Amino acid sequence: MEDVFELTYRYVVPSVRRTLASKLVEKGMYEKEAAEILGLSRSAISRYLNSERGVLVKMTDFLDVTNLIESLAEKIIRGKIRGYRIQEEIDKIASYFMSKKYFCSMHEKINPTVDIVKCRICSKVFNRYY
Repeated sequence: MEDVFELTYRYVVPSVRRTLASKLVEKGMYEKEAAEILGLSRSAISRYLNSERGVLVKMTDFLDVTNLIESLAEKIIRGKIRGYRIQEEIDKIASYFMSKKYFCSMHEKINPTVDIVKCRICSKVFNRYY
């Protein structure tokens, strides 16, 4: 079985970043500025915006997660949050996503041997972090 942290890092965090980058640019931030603030390359931002990265999990399908990302984007735009705090918030959103078992159906597609009815790993591990 895949490690839940690896799955989060490989699939969920990039999707959170993609949605966040998109929100920042929608709100008028230049790609270069978004890259600097998020600690990413301009190329990474461009790939997120062109749906070349972070597309396997569609965050906009989850209203509560979308609202968390929107709130983070607003804090960034208003200058209320910078540096390590941004990554901390991204990680909290990813942890929240996993704790709600939103990733389970995708995990089952990745690994059909996973029994999403019996598995409680994410809800137990990540529930403490958000």
